[in-house]
Amino acid sequence: MADGSLARRYARALILLGQAEGALDPIRAGLQQMQGTLDLNNGQLRGVLINPGIPQAERHAVLDAVLSRSGLHPFVNNFMRLVLDKSRFDALPDITRAFEAMADELAGRVRATVTTARPLDAVTAAHVEHGLAKATGRTVIVSFDVDASLIGGMVAQVGGKVYDSSVRGRLEALHRTLARGADARELSLSNAGAVAEA
Repeated sequence: MADGSLARRYARALILLGQAEGALDPIRAGLQQMQGTLDLNNGQLRGVLINPGIPQAERHAVLDAVLSRSGLHPFVNNFMRLVLDKSRFDALPDITRAFEAMADELAGRVRATVTTARPLDAVTAAHVEHGLAKATGRTVIVSFDVDASLIGGMVAQVGGKVYDSSVRGRLEALHRTLARGADARELSLSNAGAVAEA
């Protein structure tokens, strides 16, 4: 994982460029597309681009061939070449996440992941999205996931906060409460025993 401050510096430079040219959305899309391309075939392309054993000129030739077919925004193409020049392709996932967080902040958006025990129908998903937007006062971009082990209910992760209303979460909370109660009773009994012995 890359140094977070390094990723933020690169992302901030890209944000400033995107703001100046009104190209934040195309840059975001380009970064995401490039991430997908780098992950193809078990990350084979990423492996080539970060391999110091391959001459820089050859790595540039490989990257240029990929970029020529990608249709990415020119800013993204130039940024990819810069990242290669600086040997920072291993940091690209962190840079992309930092860019997306900054772009969302500027646009007043927040991202959320909602996990349910079963897939939600479109109407329910829209209600959940509307509820999260109302609760946060921001535009919420929701991705939905399924985890049958939740049993029922849902878990929503909004930014850095987690809201757990799942059946599994409630059972775990009940278990913790009961365990604390048992510990308190044991402590109380042991204290009573100590007093009786005194």
